[in-house]
Amino acid sequence: MAAQQSNSETTIWQAPELGAALLRGRFTNFSYDVHTHDTACFALLTWGSIRIKMRGSEFVARRGDLYAIDADEPHAGGPVDLHGWSQRTLYVDLNYLRALVGDERVSRSVTLAGPIIRDRALCSTLYGVHRCSQERGPALYREERYLAFAARLLQRHASNTAPPVVVGREDRAVKLARDFLTDHLDVSVHLTDIASAAGLPPYRLFRAFNRATGMTPHGFQRQARVRYAMDLIKSGLALAEVAAAAGFTDQAHLTRHFRRMMGVTPGSYKVAMRAAIRV
Repeated sequence: MAAQQSNSETTIWQAPELGAALLRGRFTNFSYDVHTHDTACFALLTWGSIRIKMRGSEFVARRGDLYAIDADEPHAGGPVDLHGWSQRTLYVDLNYLRALVGDERVSRSVTLAGPIIRDRALCSTLYGVHRCSQERGPALYREERYLAFAARLLQRHASNTAPPVVVGREDRAVKLARDFLTDHLDVSVHLTDIASAAGLPPYRLFRAFNRATGMTPHGFQRQARVRYAMDLIKSGLALAEVAAAAGFTDQAHLTRHFRRMMGVTPGSYKVAMRAAIRV
């Protein structure tokens, strides 16, 4: 079920019955690069503290805090001191949680009220679900606690908002630039190539892209490569082949960037995905 990363205290596993991936980690002398997730991310601090950087803000999460980040929201994190931190993390699509509690308001999107949530009952429930999943505790207890977590989260710490409407030349250019980068992960591209595909001068595109995504084109490219690598790993491809297909120089290059964004190595992730298939 779980894969233990060598030389660290980080464990990641899939929980199909929760529709989620979970991670338990103890981090020292480690920092996350700017990255995003394709699902919401809920990280419960169980020890120490972490400094989180997001667009236009910086904050510290401490033991007992839950920091909650929407899908595709750029963020980075690192230690506040030499002691580091420990966390239990849940990665899950908010729409899955909405379906779980019977929320039928599908015409609107959900936005989390974080990034820091201080709700003892919510955090205690998440901790119980997380620990029960790791230890393969009673399925019914786990499902009941998960339902309680989803209901409290959506009732107290999320809001329904109308989906944004993309308009304007720069908005369209950013979308074209994102598509171009995603379609050319396995080759080296230049800013002029991206700008040409997007239909904006390079400097103007660079500013618009950074403003819209919270990342530089290079940062977005690294993020997209790691996400593609995750999909290839799930398909069973060898890590050396994954590295080449996703545009990394070699397997060591893949490992370095994968761990700095995901907190675990590609090897650990591969073992966890294999275990999830066998469950």
